[in-house]
Amino acid sequence: MAEPDHLHVLDYEACKVIEKSGRYREALSRVTNLLVSEPLHVEALELAAICLHNVQEQAEMESERTGGDAGIDLAVAFNNLGCWFYAGSQVVLAEQAYRRALNLRPDSPDVMTNLGIVLKAQHREPEAESILLAALEIAPADARAHNSYGLVLWKLKRLAQAEKEYREAIRLKPDFRDAYNNLGLLLLELNRPDEAEVAIRRALSLDDTTPEAYNNLGNSLRQQGRTSESIAAYRQALALRPGYVAAKANLAHSLLSIGEYKEGWALYESRHDAAMGTHFTEAPRVPWPRWRGEPLAGKSLLVWPEQGYGDVLQFCRYLPLLKASGADQLGIVCPPVLQRLFGSLEGVDAVYPMDGKSHIPRHDHWCFVMSLPYFFGTTVETIPATMPYLRPPEGLATEWKRRLPSGGFKVGLVWAGNPRLHTPASNAVDQRRSMSSRMFVPILQTPGVTFVSLQKGETAQRQIHELPRDVRPLDLMDDVQDFADTAAIVECLDLVITVDTSIAHLAGALNKPVWILSRYDSCWRWLCDRDDSPWYPRARLFRQIEPGNWDEVVGRVANALACLPKPTV
Repeated sequence: MAEPDHLHVLDYEACKVIEKSGRYREALSRVTNLLVSEPLHVEALELAAICLHNVQEQAEMESERTGGDAGIDLAVAFNNLGCWFYAGSQVVLAEQAYRRALNLRPDSPDVMTNLGIVLKAQHREPEAESILLAALEIAPADARAHNSYGLVLWKLKRLAQAEKEYREAIRLKPDFRDAYNNLGLLLLELNRPDEAEVAIRRALSLDDTTPEAYNNLGNSLRQQGRTSESIAAYRQALALRPGYVAAKANLAHSLLSIGEYKEGWALYESRHDAAMGTHFTEAPRVPWPRWRGEPLAGKSLLVWPEQGYGDVLQFCRYLPLLKASGADQLGIVCPPVLQRLFGSLEGVDAVYPMDGKSHIPRHDHWCFVMSLPYFFGTTVETIPATMPYLRPPEGLATEWKRRLPSGGFKVGLVWAGNPRLHTPASNAVDQRRSMSSRMFVPILQTPGVTFVSLQKGETAQRQIHELPRDVRPLDLMDDVQDFADTAAIVECLDLVITVDTSIAHLAGALNKPVWILSRYDSCWRWLCDRDDSPWYPRARLFRQIEPGNWDEVVGRVANALACLPKPTV
């Protein structure tokens, strides 16, 4: 058991010999490799700091160092070493270097800020907050510390406090490019895209070579409904960094929203790149290769879900096409709540629920469900629109029909989506697409209509009790177990009115008339400037004409509903 320690001693001694000979770069490289396996090796860390100091001094003086190590300020050297490690994504080693620097200079706000940054990079936000507050207590006018603290607060989802810190950083340093960019990102998550645009453009005025700022500008423009301008911004980001994955994915959304499907689908494949970070779509852990469009004759293929329920409901329409392409065995994996419903998919040989129990046999290939439009070369004109492509299990609609009022015109309602509180960016989208039940009152007051709630989710369902008793919709959703039950209820209705949620896709897939209330920065699936959808022939779009104004949209929906012919009994 002692052998590894003995080897580390030999490695360290060899590094010292190399350093003493003046080969500082080589010594730094070797001692770094040693630290990767033994990050708490105190002497090796100090040697690395000395080596880096000498490397930097050689670069500055363009001559060999001859004065030895006596003049080195180790606190500065350790801080510089931490910065060097951090730049190389060696955050654990960076932390150790900064902590050594703080041992030597415990009142340095610069080192404290650097340590806070690497703690945040390791997702240790409470520790990062503590050290950054200590730095600000010593140096309250340190703009970089305020900006770094803002980033920590943003990760802790304390957005109002983060905004305050970014603005203080800008007040202290009016040319602080990163603070302007960070403020812009935060304002986007607070659904203030016009203010975000101002902040990001200010960042670009300070440095127009930053691809991240152009990508963020594109996001602010897209959220304002300025799609063409967003495309130009994303393309500028990609001109500066051709492999910029997030900009590719964002450009894909804008292109798809204007029907530029050929380029859009290809760029949309970038969502599978690990560089997407929290938005990365991880590949399933199966031991067979991913399908890349090869011939399927005589082959077996497993289709894998991704993103939300609505995405799977929309794109499962491609499975019959896969079967028609010659797939011998075709399976689909899905959340358990979709299993019964997906049993109605034409051409599917097996449906596997993601329940941690089901055995999935070997297939020749697997494929993400949302990659299918790309592999089929889908254009707006060639969207598979054979309807319906989903049906509730036989007899289930009859069971639910007995629980609904007989006769009359029945309309299903959904006013809110999944709030997705765990992700600020996703929650911001939900805030733009969702409403409260009270905002639906003008619709609920339509005479001659029986309203049925299709709203799932405890928070939104509870809102039914906030409505006046005489307009409350019938709510049977506590007894709904899965999407098959919801589909059976929808089959019994004459119309579904919903914000942009999975129910819009469910009703569309069942070929039921569906009215979709779409936010101002409409999802790319609904295209731009049209009130119908090539994805669902019986869908009608009611779009916001100004950001956040749902009252006008609800008024139009209520008027349209009042004008529909309805049975007298």
